[in-house]
Amino acid sequence: MSLEIRHWAEPDRGTLQALVSDDSLAPHFDKFQGEAGLDAKLGDPRLMRDELRLAWLDGEPAGFGVMWWLPQDHGNWVMMRVGVHARFRRRGIGRRLAEALLERAYARRGAQPLEVSTSAWQPNDAAEALAARLHFAHERWFWMMARPRGGAPAPAWPAGIEVTTYDGSERALAGWLEAYEDSFAEHFRHVRATLEEGRQLAAAPSFRPDGLLLAWRGGKCVGFCRCVLFESRGEIAGIGTARAARGIGLGRAMLRWGVRWLEASSPAPVTLLVDGANEGALALYRAEGFEVSRTRRIWKHEPESAA
Repeated sequence: MSLEIRHWAEPDRGTLQALVSDDSLAPHFDKFQGEAGLDAKLGDPRLMRDELRLAWLDGEPAGFGVMWWLPQDHGNWVMMRVGVHARFRRRGIGRRLAEALLERAYARRGAQPLEVSTSAWQPNDAAEALAARLHFAHERWFWMMARPRGGAPAPAWPAGIEVTTYDGSERALAGWLEAYEDSFAEHFRHVRATLEEGRQLAAAPSFRPDGLLLAWRGGKCVGFCRCVLFESRGEIAGIGTARAARGIGLGRAMLRWGVRWLEASSPAPVTLLVDGANEGALALYRAEGFEVSRTRRIWKHEPESAA
């Protein structure tokens, strides 16, 4: 058995597309599906493209490993994931890919603190075993929630709120990112965002300007709802309310707007992903007809085991 792990390069795009599209991996990497999905992932400014790895066993593509570099207020966070084609499992390929990613993550940490995580949809015995073998400890549960199509009430906008969709202006870009920072500053694993990253995201082919709602009050953006269409589902990918605008029903109104936008834009299921410890968000989503459909587990690499 000859195993080779090498850097991904642009000529490998078709190989990576075939791997993530295989029936054994597609359910675990649903956001990578289709050309648009893979293009969006490879165009993500936080994806560490130069660290993306492909594994070849006896000359056949067998798996891949990918990482995202995510800046936080007190250091950096890396989210890493590996996928191995079903025909090549139980041969140590996932472990070799994960070890290669871990080595590179810690080599690039510099002077800033670094935390490394991995995640997988459940149930997933292989991911559980790999996490334990490489000294990852359970950190968090995330849930995908879905609601039956149809019947979403029209949003009732609170007094003093004006809503617009994203028009590409600097005002809209700055307002969106300010609302994001204010809304999520105290959330689990808050990832900072820059204006340049926002521009790159808005320039991506998969970005829908009409799918990003901005809520304004007194000239200041105090909330946003961003919707994304994937091959197999639609997602409310981000919804946030600035702290000064909470408790007035703005979050519920934006959620209803997002549901209706997704239903009008695609026949696919309407979904969102939520931190399992965010009781306030869970209560709102359940009240609006969402129920848990999938469970995602996050593990954190133990610092004492870091290379």
